[in-house]
Amino acid sequence: MQKITSKEIVDVIKYSEGSVIVVEKLPLLTNPNQYKVQYSVVDFKSKSVDVLTKSAYLLKKFGANFKRISEIIPNFVQCDAAVLYDRRVLAIYPNGEAGIFDREGELEWSGAFDYHEKPIKCLALEGKYFWSVCPEENCVIRYSAQNMKVDLRIGGIDAQTFINPSHICYDNGDLYVCCDNNKVRRIDGNNYTVSDYLNFTNTVKRFYKYGDLAIAIMNDGSYIMDNNE
Repeated sequence: MQKITSKEIVDVIKYSEGSVIVVEKLPLLTNPNQYKVQYSVVDFKSKSVDVLTKSAYLLKKFGANFKRISEIIPNFVQCDAAVLYDRRVLAIYPNGEAGIFDREGELEWSGAFDYHEKPIKCLALEGKYFWSVCPEENCVIRYSAQNMKVDLRIGGIDAQTFINPSHICYDNGDLYVCCDNNKVRRIDGNNYTVSDYLNFTNTVKRFYKYGDLAIAIMNDGSYIMDNNE
């Protein structure tokens, strides 16, 4: 693993086949209790980190209507977002609050997602579906992007499959779930069986997989991983 930064990373988005955008939270020198954000591109091959404009970040996150969406949505770096199959944009905050934007970037629905009245978090897009986690119910949930209804659930409050899941990502047909403080577990996209994928010695908050490469957001910083090492 190679450390990218010790600063807090609040968002990670795929930029190209060989790079990702990371958004760092930086304390202000004049007031350490206040923060600004910095947008950067991390190149997996060279391990270089280059500054990126806010507009380039917003375009990748929200699509063509990013200007209008970023005017409507508060704290746009702290939500997960995806351009759906029908070109609408879905945004979900860590407390379950969510919004759906139409093809022109106007807010057509706002509300919240929950499972058994417990908030869900994260947004991992899979075609006409998206996945989220429900930490308090120890499960991951697949929603239909067509009607925003629960389509599939894996795990449960009394199961050991996912203990306090904190993040889910989708890569090449499979899903990867951060859970039980220091684990990443894999969901096979063909039969939905669950197996251990990685065990860390430190707390892993979020894990983003891109083929043989990955970004791991840990307690002590964020790292590039090559072939799970």
